[in-house]
Amino acid sequence: MWPKRKILLLVPQNRDGWQGILSLLNVLHRDVIVRETSPEAIVDWADRTIPGLEEELYDVSDVGPTEIFYWPGIPQEDPYRQWGLSRGLIQTELTEFLHRYWEEEIVLPVNPKLGDNEPFLWRILDCAGFEPSLLWQTKEGQWEARINNGLHWIIPESWFTECWGHEMFGRRPKLVLAESCWVRQGDQVEFYSDKDRFEYLGEITPCADKALDDAVYTVMLQALQLGVPWRSIRRAYDMMNIRWYTNDMARDEWTGRAPVPSEEIEYLADRGVG
Repeated sequence: MWPKRKILLLVPQNRDGWQGILSLLNVLHRDVIVRETSPEAIVDWADRTIPGLEEELYDVSDVGPTEIFYWPGIPQEDPYRQWGLSRGLIQTELTEFLHRYWEEEIVLPVNPKLGDNEPFLWRILDCAGFEPSLLWQTKEGQWEARINNGLHWIIPESWFTECWGHEMFGRRPKLVLAESCWVRQGDQVEFYSDKDRFEYLGEITPCADKALDDAVYTVMLQALQLGVPWRSIRRAYDMMNIRWYTNDMARDEWTGRAPVPSEEIEYLADRGVG
């Protein structure tokens, strides 16, 4: 007997990126069969493995899936979709599924270069107790999904661009320090809560790679705008093992900087994982 929900995931031949969807579905406790398809495909439930998929997650003695998720652009005339139509299976385009699943979430595409197994923004939010979720491809090429209690989802920007084009998922975050900024002052980088630089937050010593510096500062600024306190951002910066150091402890006592109003921050989600 098939489980109550058994998903057939249809992807085009020689198409990367579906492994991220598979990782998400697996962490949602969905049983999934993956089939690369084309107009000439023959519906085949024989036990076989697609490159990149370690093992098939179904028993060949079973009859078939209970619903179909298909990659954008796979037409209704596709042999597997026709097979599903003949059996009355629900068929959902993956963009529709992602819009529905992330409808109330804050989806944040990030630069995959800033982090190996965990991106820098995810570490900052996690360090601050925001309990962010993660869909990420590690430096070894393996996809990993983690669902936590927070509203924020951290996703590789390149995966969004390559797989979904200009599609936008989730909702816009409410910005707390919308006008925060950073400036270089000598050999330090200073952060302020306002563009006029009246309220000083802290400073860091940059690493040697200027191109990496700018990307790092952008992420730290993004975290400030999401309402992450400066101390949590600085602590996450310290923990990153890429020769980053902080140097603003001496100024903590006299700066008089304004704390981030915690009542304005949204970070926890009331949802299940099934």
